[in-house]
Amino acid sequence: MYKKRRLAGTFLGVALAAALLPGIHPADDGLVWGFVLSGSVFVIVNQLIYSYPHDIRRAHPIPLLLLAAIGVAQDTLMWLLLGWLAGQMQSGFRVDGFLTALLGGVIVRATVLALLAVGPRPAEQPA
Repeated sequence: MYKKRRLAGTFLGVALAAALLPGIHPADDGLVWGFVLSGSVFVIVNQLIYSYPHDIRRAHPIPLLLLAAIGVAQDTLMWLLLGWLAGQMQSGFRVDGFLTALLGGVIVRATVLALLAVGPRPAEQPA
């Protein structure tokens, strides 16, 4: 259940960041295609580099803030990487700078953590 919420939160966060921030310009091929492509890259990297608490409601504040800061840094680097890769491929997708990437990272991480906090708790895994 957590995995589905992480995936939905990632796609929703990417769509929100691209819609809200004037410095993130989706690909010229179409708005939906830009969201799907950038969201897919975010999902793949977030699955490889897992920086979420197991249960966000029972997590202590200090480790939660540390994981959130690591996640924001990860998402900021992802926006910068996507902007650079798109520039190399001349696809039309553009991120206008570090501050835009940082704000995009905050939006994506906040959206994912908010979706993880709502809904039922994950099932306990047997030891």
